Amino acid sequence: MEKIDFVIPWVDGSNPEWQAELKKHYEGDVCKAGVSVRYRDWGTLHYWFRAVEKYAPWVNRIHLITWGEIPAWLKTEHPKLNIVRHEDYLPAEYLPTFSSHPIELNMHRIEGLAEQFVYFNDDCYLTAPVKPTDFFVDGLPCDSLEEQPLRLNRRDATIGVNSNAIIFLNQHFDKQACKKAHPDKWFSVRDPKTALKNLYLGRVHRRAFFGLNSHHLPQAYRKQTLEEVWKAEADWLHETSLRKFRNSEDLNQYVFKYWQLASGAFHPINKMKDGYWCRGGSNIQRTCDTIRNKRYKYICYNDSAGLDFEKNKELLLAAFHDALPEKSSFER
Repeated sequence: MEKIDFVIPWVDGSNPEWQAELKKHYEGDVCKAGVSVRYRDWGTLHYWFRAVEKYAPWVNRIHLITWGEIPAWLKTEHPKLNIVRHEDYLPAEYLPTFSSHPIELNMHRIEGLAEQFVYFNDDCYLTAPVKPTDFFVDGLPCDSLEEQPLRLNRRDATIGVNSNAIIFLNQHFDKQACKKAHPDKWFSVRDPKTALKNLYLGRVHRRAFFGLNSHHLPQAYRKQTLEEVWKAEADWLHETSLRKFRNSEDLNQYVFKYWQLASGAFHPINKMKDGYWCRGGSNIQRTCDTIRNKRYKYICYNDSAGLDFEKNKELLLAAFHDALPEKSSFER
């Protein structure tokens, strides 16, 4: 079996040293909801490690990307753990960065990273046992190819970045050619509902992509994919990596996902069958129930400026404690 690594970035936005560094470079109000939410820590990282050890004991190595801070409880000498500071893999010209985009776009530079790896945003968790074949089959990352029109209903840097990923996709792929090359992946029998959706939406525009579902769940990648995308679009990725903060002209990790989908370099699955994405913290109770009853294999509990942070954090931590009360070997 090929080795599979996990990669997760983490930051504690309440760290005074990190805050001082942020203020040196950020010209606006760092206390604004949209800024502070992006960096606040839910205190769940030790449960993330407990879940990995319990539900994915087969993982080869975990690469924890950090600005520099290391949790006091973390056993840094653990043989499966690789602490990756920004300066360990990001070129000096990209430092310091307070944007997730350079951190994601340059993951292939992490020393010792396996060819097959799964990327977790820090709001993504395993919540039930998983097998290597939930992420890779015959060397191909498992994923869902689902057409979904991009929503352009408000001014938002995130929407700008998502639309950039589709622009990028159309610069490098013809949708009709992709379908002809890989019909079994566009219309997979493993996910009939999505296959019918793709068939219907395919009539809207035959040659151009107008949106793909990002799913926002743990994402399987091949290191080779990141290298291919850098070779194809180095200037845009470089410009994004130079920016210290998110910008509507950026690209993000979705360009790697979309590249794998469009080129057919993936194994088709029904991703939402095994995953639950709680957008904007809209349903904390269902999220907590999911953690406790292990209905899904992985979840994303997405942060939002509009939620009651302290209350939701308390509920989330209680659910994780009920599901994962015992310390992992990653904890002191």
